[in-house]
Amino acid sequence: MKYKIVILISLIFILFLSLYIYKWEVRKPLFEVHFFSLNKGRAIFIRSPDNKTLLIGGGQNSDTIRELTKVIPFYRKKIDYVVIPSATPAQIGGLIEIIDRYEVGEIIMPKLMATSTVLSQLMKEINKKKIRIEKVEREDVVEIGDLKFEILFPYEDFKFNKSSLPELGLDIMYKNTTIYLMGNLSKTIQKDITKTLQIKNRENLAEFYNSASETKVSAELLEKIKSKFTFTTKEKTTRWASDGFSWDKSQ
Repeated sequence: MKYKIVILISLIFILFLSLYIYKWEVRKPLFEVHFFSLNKGRAIFIRSPDNKTLLIGGGQNSDTIRELTKVIPFYRKKIDYVVIPSATPAQIGGLIEIIDRYEVGEIIMPKLMATSTVLSQLMKEINKKKIRIEKVEREDVVEIGDLKFEILFPYEDFKFNKSSLPELGLDIMYKNTTIYLMGNLSKTIQKDITKTLQIKNRENLAEFYNSASETKVSAELLEKIKSKFTFTTKEKTTRWASDGFSWDKSQ
């Protein structure tokens, strides 16, 4: 009798494990964007229609790892791309532990960066693991599987100051949908982006870190983007998914 119970439990375990793996490996070809709500900082996890994974920022501490375990299966210890958006501890502090725990395929970061102690520590970890680094600037285009990334900021001739520091601004396109990731870019930088931004007839989302108030967001930028949805990373963790034609939100 005990032998039969052990066999039954084993079969149930195998069934649930198979369903768990199937859910990750076999799915609709969607562009998924997860905005993590963290105690401190900003982190965005992306899964492309062809199952490439990408993490933009890592928050300030290990909160991001907690969130990653909810969207990455336990047996997968690789993130294909990690993006370093700025030198700000609130955006990259958590990446030090992530680089240590996960196998990272490639690093993407701006050519122009401010300096910080946290960034120096992070770069030591990246160099120690000999991870390939791609440095980008305005007008560069990065293709990751079915996704196309356009770099909106920074660029060398911009006059930086204490309130307008180098930080990555970009849009990510999948077929007829686009998401604009503005992060903590100052209102001055947003206005600068607006001057050269080429908008296509798409269904657009726009993300800002901390606040989307009038004092933080350029009205000219929002008018040009014509975003269907505008939100802040500080909201509770949300998942947006695109089939290439429209966006769907879930929590």
